[in-house]
Amino acid sequence: MSLKNLSLYDFRNYTDRHFEFDEKVVFYGQNGRGKTNILESISVLSVGKSWRETSGKDLILNEAESAMIRGKMNDENHYQVQIQPRSRSFTKNEKKISLKQHFGQIPTLLFAPEHLGLFSGTKSGRQRYFDRFLAQTSHSYRDNLMRCERARKQKNAILKSITSPLEKGGHEHEKLFSMQSERTGDDIDHASRGISRTNINVQLHPWNEILAQTIPLIWNERQDFIQKLNPILQTELNKISGNSDSINMKLESPEEFEPTSEGILDYFEKNEWREIAAKRSLLGPQRDDFVFYLRDKPISSSASRGEERSVLLALLSAKKKILQTVLKDSPILLLDDVFSELDSDRQTHLEQICEGSQVFFTTTHAEHFANFFGEVQRVEIV
Repeated sequence: MSLKNLSLYDFRNYTDRHFEFDEKVVFYGQNGRGKTNILESISVLSVGKSWRETSGKDLILNEAESAMIRGKMNDENHYQVQIQPRSRSFTKNEKKISLKQHFGQIPTLLFAPEHLGLFSGTKSGRQRYFDRFLAQTSHSYRDNLMRCERARKQKNAILKSITSPLEKGGHEHEKLFSMQSERTGDDIDHASRGISRTNINVQLHPWNEILAQTIPLIWNERQDFIQKLNPILQTELNKISGNSDSINMKLESPEEFEPTSEGILDYFEKNEWREIAAKRSLLGPQRDDFVFYLRDKPISSSASRGEERSVLLALLSAKKKILQTVLKDSPILLLDDVFSELDSDRQTHLEQICEGSQVFFTTTHAEHFANFFGEVQRVEIV
C-alpha cells in the first residue's frame, strides 16, 4: 500500500498544495512550517481523525468553512475527506462512503514524539494510542466503542441528576454509602434517601443493557490483541536490545467483573449505590489501562529512557506485523521527528522496521536521513 499523491485545501496552514510521492519521503525544514501537518493529513485520510486534533476547527485554515484532503493510492483508488467544524464526509472514487467503510482502506502506523511518554503518560493517552490501531484491524471495534461511550454518557447524565437529602449530610452520607460493602442494595433503606429504586432502575436499565452488550466485546477484542501482540513484542525487543529481558502488556481494570453480559449486569446491580454516590458509571473501557511490564516490573517505574525507546520500537514493529497479517498488506509509516530522539543503533532498527513499507517522516536536520537506506525523496517545507 502506498500513497501516490496528496492534495490539501484549506487544511491547517495549506491553502492549496499538491504533492507527488515516491516510496520513502522526508519532509524537512525549520519548525513551524507545517511538516507535521502533512503527516497529520495522511492520518486523517487513513483513520478519519488526527492524533492531535481536539475538534474539526483545528484542521480548517483561518476563516474557511471547510477543509479537504484528497489522495490517490497505488491501486488507482481515489479517496477524499471533507472536514467541517462538526462533521466530516468520505468518498472513494467520487462515491460517498461511511467512516466504517473507509476504515482499513489506507492502513497507517504513527510514531510521534508524543509516544515517547506512552508508558509514563496518562491512561487515556494509552487508550487513544491502542484504540486507533484496533479500529484499523476490526470494523466492529470502533462501532462498539462508540455505542458504549454514548450509553456511558447517557447513564452518567442520569446518575448526576439523582439527588438525595443525605447528600447534604457530609461524612454521614459517605458512611451510609460505604455500608454497601457490608450490605446489599436491597438491605439499604432507599426511601430514607428520597430516591425511588424502581425509578432508578427504569432510567438506567436501557443504558446498562447497552453497556452489558458492548463492554465484554471491547474487553475481549483488547485481550485478543494483547495475546497476539505479546509474543511478537518479545521477539522484536530481543532483536533490538540484544538481550532476553521479558516484556509483556496486560489489560487491567480497577474493578472486578466477569466480562460477559450477565457479569456486567450483575456488577451494575451490586454497585448501584456506589455509582450513585460517584455520579458516574464505574465500569467501562474508559477505565481500562494497557500496562507494560519489563522484567516483571511496571515499565514506567523500572526502565531507563533508552529501554523505553527500545520497547516503543519493538511495539511499532509488532503492530506492523499484526496489520500485515490482518490486512494482507503493509501499512504506511508516519514518523514525526523521531530520529532526533533515537541514538544511532535505534535509528538503524527503525530503518529496518521501515523495510517493505512506504514511509513519510519529518525532521529539522538533513543529517537525520543522510544515511537512510535506499532512495529517499526529499521535500523541503519552507
